[in-house]
Amino acid sequence: MRIMILAAATLLATGCGKMIELVNQTRTVAAPREEVFAKMFGDDGAFAGLPLVTNGGSTRLYELVAEKGEPGFEKLVPDERPDAYKVKIAVAMEIPREAHLIYSVDDGALSTGLKFTFEELAPDRTRVAFAIDELTGDGAKGLQVNRSALKRIARDALGKLDDFEEVDEAA
Repeated sequence: MRIMILAAATLLATGCGKMIELVNQTRTVAAPREEVFAKMFGDDGAFAGLPLVTNGGSTRLYELVAEKGEPGFEKLVPDERPDAYKVKIAVAMEIPREAHLIYSVDDGALSTGLKFTFEELAPDRTRVAFAIDELTGDGAKGLQVNRSALKRIARDALGKLDDFEEVDEAA
């Protein structure tokens, strides 16, 4: 019985560790910035299905806008905002320097997001910083379900950093 409790506690602690891991953080890996960005947000990434709105060289904007009455709108709108008329999921990318994912309801009246920045410290060393945008607007409670989808995307992207050797920044 004690062994089972110990095993369950270990699994719970490991799971909590992964949950705690998804906070504002910075990691430095031994790889070129372009390679790190491509691994995290390449063609097989989470944004592959979003329509590309603009492409100005290294700047790209992917945007999915759902309006009231369209199929699937009910799944995107928070329960506390049944009167919402528009939901937007936008990904702004300044390749290979930054990726910013924003979820907003009614033209930004309620929004949250995730931001990744890629700083080249040396040709073979990249610092990746991750930040969670503050949840803004009234009635933000309903965003928690949709925010969990954003966090899943972030976990997947941050998990791909494990493919690179982590290095001490001072080295």
